Amino acid sequence: MTENTSPAASLPEPIVSGGRFYAMRLKPGEDVLDTLQAFVTANDIKAAGIVTVVGSLTHAMIRYAARPVGALREGLFEIVSMIGTVEATGCHVHISCSDENGDMFGGHMLSGCLTRTTCEIVLVELTDMVFSREYCPISTWDELVIRPKA
Repeated sequence: MTENTSPAASLPEPIVSGGRFYAMRLKPGEDVLDTLQAFVTANDIKAAGIVTVVGSLTHAMIRYAARPVGALREGLFEIVSMIGTVEATGCHVHISCSDENGDMFGGHMLSGCLTRTTCEIVLVELTDMVFSREYCPISTWDELVIRPKA
């Protein structure tokens, strides 16, 4: 009998969870990431994922791939996509935006992304999980750790 070397044999064991959905609208001038983080903290959410976002920004603070610091862009931007994981102690969120000419840019979202007209967010709380961030010697970043809720 041969050893199972299929890709499925090396997949991580999934943690299954129920969910609770939240919807919110941010108003002009609100910092998207800071408001999202504050909402998760205030509601004692231990693990959350961003389901969908639509809105616009006047300021986009983004860290581009392999760059050590963020870059601030100011203008009229549409949020085309925003995805990520969030918990009270941290988050990992990526954002894609388009400018008034339709030119796209995106990367790792940082504090400083300010709502222009609206930012409508649907968030799912994973009710049976706890997220945390721990240093990973392979990536050299604090990375997501997923645990079942006790």
